[in-house]
Amino acid sequence: MLLHLLAEGCRWQLIPAYLIVLISAWCLYKSYYFFKGSRFRKIASGVFYVILLAIGWAAPYAIPVFDLPTPTGTYSIGSQYIHIKTNEDEIITNQEGDKRELMVKVWYPAIIKDAATEAYLNNGDRIGFALKYGLPEALLNYLDLVKTNTYMLTEIEDGKFPVLIFSPGFYSSATGYYALIEEIVSHGYIVLNINPTYESTGSLFSNGNIKLFNAEFDKKHNNQKMGEMAWFASQAYLKASTFNGRFLAIEYAVRNYIAAETTIRWSNDISLVIDELETGNNSSFLANHIDISRLGAFGHSQGGSAAGQALLADERVLAAINIDGVHWGNMIDTFMTKPFALLSSDWEESHPNFNEIIYQKGSTTDFYNAKILNSGHSNFMDIPLMVRIPIINEAGSIDPSKGYALSSKFILRFFDKHLMGIETDLLGLCNEFEELEINLIKKK
Repeated sequence: MLLHLLAEGCRWQLIPAYLIVLISAWCLYKSYYFFKGSRFRKIASGVFYVILLAIGWAAPYAIPVFDLPTPTGTYSIGSQYIHIKTNEDEIITNQEGDKRELMVKVWYPAIIKDAATEAYLNNGDRIGFALKYGLPEALLNYLDLVKTNTYMLTEIEDGKFPVLIFSPGFYSSATGYYALIEEIVSHGYIVLNINPTYESTGSLFSNGNIKLFNAEFDKKHNNQKMGEMAWFASQAYLKASTFNGRFLAIEYAVRNYIAAETTIRWSNDISLVIDELETGNNSSFLANHIDISRLGAFGHSQGGSAAGQALLADERVLAAINIDGVHWGNMIDTFMTKPFALLSSDWEESHPNFNEIIYQKGSTTDFYNAKILNSGHSNFMDIPLMVRIPIINEAGSIDPSKGYALSSKFILRFFDKHLMGIETDLLGLCNEFEELEINLIKKK
């Protein structure tokens, strides 16, 4: 226990274990019999001890100091942040003249000399995460013990690399995708990880300010009317027995639900980041290392919808992947004309598959519709590593490490083919992983 406290420091998950050690040590020192006295007292002491043992085992198991997967690529990984200031009006705040600002984490192939690995999640992510779940901030200090594979402020490897813009899920820890992104970067990609200001758990800016999730804006716009719209559309969809019936059930909601506005706004953020790459005002360290002619987008949940929308709206985005996101907005009226993939988790039958209708027009080029069996919505995030309780973490029964390996291989093969021009056997992944289903749809 002393070695643990000296080497690692105290963490709250082990408090019951500390108590067991301290009580036992005190009993030994005082030659005191813990189980003594009346029968009732012995039973009460035993129950108390068993409860401590149970909690002492369960707490660090359920919320562990976890290990991130070791990246399999040939490149080491570095990170820096860029602060993007725009002339776009910020609609989420009430401050007059407020302009849209973004903090973007850049992950890149790195030259490692004397650099140290970065801490898991910055203070913006941690404080916002704690506030979201009503937890004391100090409860997340144990994350300092999680070892990442990403090094701080290192040089970028020589050469030019293809660029991927990543957009996270709504009201999530925007950079809480280490397992997925580290693997992708280790294979020679630069990933720009957007943190949607006021719509993630928290954005830590270069001046130290933290801009948290704007609950007031969300409550005003994501209101009862929107909730009823989504609920009635879902119920009508599940009752419909034909494709046309399902289309009519959700058509209005797909176009008018609040998430459609968010999709457009976040898609515009992706374009703002690309503008920044082209001008290089705040990202000079990337100069001569990015190949803007090989640029793709991918995202998770709401961010997946934004990535698909950016593919439609921005000619500079050549290929995109929507990871388990409903693509709200005008996609329902649109053909895809550039390579695209939908990578979904294994939802229950009671969960309406809106994307079946939204992507009904198909594509004039490669369109991959893939699903990871036995996975849940959070299996693309680090959450299954952070919290091992399925009913809380919204993960499926698939082993988290296998889920990350499968999804990262799919993403890499897709972008290798459609950005790098490398012939990859994307469909062959189904033979390597029995948990993966892929359908290639091409409509001419």
